[in-house]
Amino acid sequence: MKKHTIAKRAAAFALAAVLAAGLFGCGQQSASGSGSPSGSGDGGSATSTGRWRQEEVTPGENARSYEKPVLLEDGSLLLLEKGGDNTATLWASTDNGATWQEQPTDWTQQTGADYFGVTRLMPDGGCFITAVTETDGGYDQTWWMQDAGSTTLRQLALPESILDVSDLQPLGGGQALLLGRILVPATEDTPSALVDENGMMSAMSAWKLDLATGECTEMTELLGGLGGSFISGMAADPTEPGAFYSLSYQESGVQLMRTGTDGAMTTVFENLPDASDAAFAACADEGGNYYYASQKGIYRLAKGGDLAELVVDGAGTVLSAGSASLMGLARCADGSFLAVTMESTTDDENNTAYGGHVYRIFWDETAPARGSGDALVVWSLENSDTVRAAINEYEAQYPERTVDYQIALESGGSTADAITALNTALLAGSGPDVVILDGLDWQVYQEQGLLEDLSAWVDTENLVSNVAAPFIGEDGSVYALPARFAVPVLVGTESDLAAASSLESLSGWLLDKAARPAWDCQSNDYYEPLDEPYGLGFISIEQLLDFALETSAPALTQNGVNGEAVAQVLDFVQQVGAYYGMDSYKNFMSNAVVAGEAGGEAVAYGDGGYECFFTHNAAMAWDTMTTPAYVAAARSEGEDYTVALRPGLCEGAFLPRAMAGVCATSARKDEAGQFVTVLFGDEVQSTWQQDGMPVSASALESSINACCKKDETKQNVRQIVDALKTPVTMPDETVNDALLTNATALIEGKTTLDQAQAGVEDALKLYLAEQQ
Repeated sequence: MKKHTIAKRAAAFALAAVLAAGLFGCGQQSASGSGSPSGSGDGGSATSTGRWRQEEVTPGENARSYEKPVLLEDGSLLLLEKGGDNTATLWASTDNGATWQEQPTDWTQQTGADYFGVTRLMPDGGCFITAVTETDGGYDQTWWMQDAGSTTLRQLALPESILDVSDLQPLGGGQALLLGRILVPATEDTPSALVDENGMMSAMSAWKLDLATGECTEMTELLGGLGGSFISGMAADPTEPGAFYSLSYQESGVQLMRTGTDGAMTTVFENLPDASDAAFAACADEGGNYYYASQKGIYRLAKGGDLAELVVDGAGTVLSAGSASLMGLARCADGSFLAVTMESTTDDENNTAYGGHVYRIFWDETAPARGSGDALVVWSLENSDTVRAAINEYEAQYPERTVDYQIALESGGSTADAITALNTALLAGSGPDVVILDGLDWQVYQEQGLLEDLSAWVDTENLVSNVAAPFIGEDGSVYALPARFAVPVLVGTESDLAAASSLESLSGWLLDKAARPAWDCQSNDYYEPLDEPYGLGFISIEQLLDFALETSAPALTQNGVNGEAVAQVLDFVQQVGAYYGMDSYKNFMSNAVVAGEAGGEAVAYGDGGYECFFTHNAAMAWDTMTTPAYVAAARSEGEDYTVALRPGLCEGAFLPRAMAGVCATSARKDEAGQFVTVLFGDEVQSTWQQDGMPVSASALESSINACCKKDETKQNVRQIVDALKTPVTMPDETVNDALLTNATALIEGKTTLDQAQAGVEDALKLYLAEQQ
């Protein structure tokens, strides 16, 4: 095996790990808000005009991707475009990115490259270039510099020990931070696929590179903190050339680190709010202040400060669009920002292509201000990507309007307190205009007359009929409606799925298999194949309980408190949890992996998928399906695999997402209704969002065709969707706590099934009484 083949495979594994950390490992912390270029902190609420807006300023039509723009000393900007035909073009702007002037390059001719790898612009206008030449079974890399003001490349001679360059970031002062791979002796636990014939494997290393000489100085302290094949949240500190900021993903949250010119790392901020999207989208200004982007907007951390301040509200911009991946951020001389994204498009033949886009985010003094009292208020417990996409589209269709998106749990607090505050406001007539009912018992709000009929604004005939049906009254009225939906599923062979088609039969099937050992992804044994696989992978009692509730929760309160259903759920959890020894499952780390994408829609496996598809120690997989691409990905993991509805006490269970209602007390019912129209319109429904599949029938069919190339895979998806019947709202905090407490006591042998059932029934009776 060639050394570059080893490096390529290992780099792919490392990148998947970092992407998984970005998707599933973010922390929350409150932050100050600001809505003006100066970051004064007033949020734009004191005046009726002025807000951040965007315009697309993508300079080329052939862009495969764009590198992070660079602000030069004279205030001009430089942008590097990589074309789909392996061309490279430099673009310059002297008006803060509003317009661009082309500066073609001839790098292919000068380097002889088949394609370009890591290529980065320098603060002085120079450029580092990786030229890649394909070989049999691998590739070779050479490295070049185009110095500022020159068009002729000079080759850099890096140390021979460096196999390839996986990332390079400018540091200023003629220096750059380089990540690459070297060969080291393989350890005993290294997978054989990553070991060459000489017993060597590739390993990541980090160096400070002198761009004039090619001399590399190893950075050992940084190396210990790396989480993948690139530096996350990288931004050089212009006030001290050679020093830089970076992010470190920890269980407790995202830390901002600063590495000084001596290579020593210090923690600048313990838990950055909303930093999960900042891996590629960060920058610093001339004062050394650090900026990073999230779906909420752009945050600033002043150098030496201890507050992450939201200086740009991202609502109505590409920052809040879950379908766009942020790949770069730059601050312009006038205080505006450039955001570089990667976005997918699907043609009429369902072929997916990816392209780079550039957006200018600027302060518009004439636009209606957010929070001015004239805004349409949309409320939800937690963030919804689909809602943010609808806000962007709504403000594009109605530029004279603005939306205030209020996320109740964004700064912490309990769900119960957030719902109490909402209910109080609604009853007082001062609530939001649109309420997103995810996590709420929507039927209670309808019965109390707090919701408006949506039938005037949504054509339900265009929706997936069986998904919409539970929300439509006999007279055609509809008071709440999900814009997306997700489906609890199992993946296995047809014989295994048939043997586990109900909670009771699934329990028996699991008990016929081996018991899952009490280890997690930090245990070495976790990755070793077992002689006899266990049935399903769970890492906690809470996860096992949710597995059952996602297909059974409505049965618990069917015709009042349903004691038989309560007993069935608790019995299932007790049998499986006790057999697996879950009383010894203490603080296990959750594992998640980005499996890939199809049709522009990403698939992420949770623990239940990972332990079947990757460690192969679970006989079947389980997950919550949010895209048809999941079926294509899961079936590709084994030629005998089929995806089926997860068994439970409810027939055809599905999870409503982005479930919207218009508040009956709203003074802006027409505007609220128009927002709902946008939410269910083609512009939003046709986009991929991480919170679920579109409820629009045509949009779902397009998604199926784009994600699933095989007829049998398309048929599998349609069978799942056609069988959906029962929307599932998960229990509130009080009921869930009672379920978890009693289920845990059952597994630990501290209570009987009858006692546990009584405890849960008491909580359910209290819940139902409070809804009257």
